[in-house]
Amino acid sequence: MPDAATIGLIALGLVVGAVSAVTPFLPVEAYVIGLAVTHSSAVAVAGAVAAAVGQTVGKVLLFTTARGAASSRWLERLRERGAKEAAEITAAEEAGEEPPGGPVKRALRPVGRWLKRVNAACIALLSGRWGPGVVLLSGAVGIPPLLAIAFYAGTSKMSLRAFVVTCLLGRTIRFVVLALVPDLLP
Repeated sequence: MPDAATIGLIALGLVVGAVSAVTPFLPVEAYVIGLAVTHSSAVAVAGAVAAAVGQTVGKVLLFTTARGAASSRWLERLRERGAKEAAEITAAEEAGEEPPGGPVKRALRPVGRWLKRVNAACIALLSGRWGPGVVLLSGAVGIPPLLAIAFYAGTSKMSLRAFVVTCLLGRTIRFVVLALVPDLLP
């Protein structure tokens, strides 16, 4: 039976994991490495698993927030406004006129079109059979960033169950490796 201090460290891993899941300013990896260099490997691994659970809880919050926002009335109005602006731009270009908007807005239009294609590709990837693999890779390696993947997955067709399982597995792999081999880090 672990002592109270060990239980506290493991519980703190859960909290640090959950908080760091929603903010990039608190890296949970530092906590796990700190445990690994100051405590036994059993305590470090237990803290790493707790941190993985906390991270998964936080990422599920982001996932469900994105899923709810994707069907919100506000976003639907924003899409309608964007579609209206796109129609006005297309009509102006077809008529040989200057599209509406100032010079900055006109200069940023290609960037907006590129971002729209990238977003659509990310959502399509996560909606398909490779989606859980992308979440697993992101959770284990950190590329692409899991913070972004959680939002994209929430707007995709990926099931919550698939997201939870792959996120938890990926984060557990990452943090247990960090807990067991801190000397490999630069």
